[in-house]
Amino acid sequence: MKFSDIFVPRWQNSNHDVRKRAVERLKDIKLLEQIAEKDEDPGVSQAAMIRLESIQVKETVV
Repeated sequence: MKFSDIFVPRWQNSNHDVRKRAVERLKDIKLLEQIAEKDEDPGVSQAAMIRLESIQVKETVV
């Protein structure tokens, strides 16, 4: 963990596992889209895409 990780949101943490867990709780669609496109770790990008799909399915059901 970097010292700077204390001052940034968890989805910007230097540890990809922390970012992945944070993405699984996000609700901001635009932010999730950015993470899915730009995160350097494929696992984090995939988690963001899965979360986006989950949110979109919930919106169509409701």
